[in-house]
Amino acid sequence: MMGVKEILKEEAELILPSKEEISGLEKSAKEFISLLKTKGLIAFVGGSLAKGTMIKKNGKQDIDIFVVFDYSEKMSKLESVLGKIKLPGELKKVHGSRDYFQIECSNVVLEVIPVVRNEDPELAENVTDVSLSHVKYVRAQIAKNKAISDEIRLAKAFCRANRCYGAEGYVRGFSGYSLEVLVSYFGGFIQFLKGVQKKKVIDPLKQFKKESDVMRELNASKLQGPLVLVDPTFKYRNVTAGLGFETYGRFVEVANAFLKKPSLSFFESKKTDVESLRDFAKKKKAVFIELELSTDRQEGDIAGTKMRKFLDFFSRELVRKQQKVLNKEFEYSGKGKKARGYLVVQEFKEIEVKGPNADLTDAVKSFLKSRKKTAFKRKNYMWAKEKVSIKDIFLEANKIGKEMGAVGKLITLK
Repeated sequence: MMGVKEILKEEAELILPSKEEISGLEKSAKEFISLLKTKGLIAFVGGSLAKGTMIKKNGKQDIDIFVVFDYSEKMSKLESVLGKIKLPGELKKVHGSRDYFQIECSNVVLEVIPVVRNEDPELAENVTDVSLSHVKYVRAQIAKNKAISDEIRLAKAFCRANRCYGAEGYVRGFSGYSLEVLVSYFGGFIQFLKGVQKKKVIDPLKQFKKESDVMRELNASKLQGPLVLVDPTFKYRNVTAGLGFETYGRFVEVANAFLKKPSLSFFESKKTDVESLRDFAKKKKAVFIELELSTDRQEGDIAGTKMRKFLDFFSRELVRKQQKVLNKEFEYSGKGKKARGYLVVQEFKEIEVKGPNADLTDAVKSFLKSRKKTAFKRKNYMWAKEKVSIKDIFLEANKIGKEMGAVGKLITLK
């Protein structure tokens, strides 16, 4: 049986892109940057290719190309230039906190991202404007410890395989940069798996004297997640602000399972095990629900996030109606406008609804209007029994879903 060192060594070799692949990607980036230069645009390679942390993957690799402008008002020039020059692939505009462009070539996808030049991250108009600072920081960490690049790749492969990778709203996982910072900070992949569960506030460069200073100085809305990671390039930013409790919980579970019994299988991509969910529902005498989710919004992060929000909303409505959600899974490829949602729900067909204080005459009259036959009094409060149907809860949620930008279709309810 292989030990953990042998497992990690083998996996590191499997996910390391060949020199030929890296050389080809660098060539594609260089040629495109040269093309932009002829039109007076300054651009740099960013992302994992520039940092030296790229992992091998099935399908096309993405290359981040940052096009630098002195002012955001000048960014419109990028779209104008891209519309006029002969591109190496098909152009698509992607909407986000700041619009960017994708060029899908035969062997690679170029992500062309406009950024504003800035010397002070505090003055950055958008998080992408500090991306080049991220490249500089990670490269400096690797220069100090060359082995850390392999450790970072292991973390990325592990999180990707277990659906904990990606800052997209429908994933709510670890971003590539957050993994680069965390693995560098802890000193390795295994140390990261252990350490990130113990420390909830991490300040790699000790830019704050105490943890309480971090919690006081950072924007409160960015401190609601399971982990706070102070950005080494900008102390007032939480790199893991987008990490969700659900995703973090799954990460902790699988990390502990790996630490207990290491195996290469933990690095193999897994889809939702639908049959296991069915069996789990049967064992718990619960209802198994499969939904086809759809949206009319832009495919990718926006579409995925809308569909995920609908699934979460439906789940909350079930809980509000006193149904017990035992399991929830969301599956979206990142492409197209359809996804799948799965729920295992302990069903209660009759629930008790609490009403007003029995002394509040008008409120009691209003409460009894449609509940007279099932109403009763308990500890000076009015209560009523109510028949509940999962299907009815779904139909009501779907009506609101249309306003949210995503709806569901029941595939299985049994």
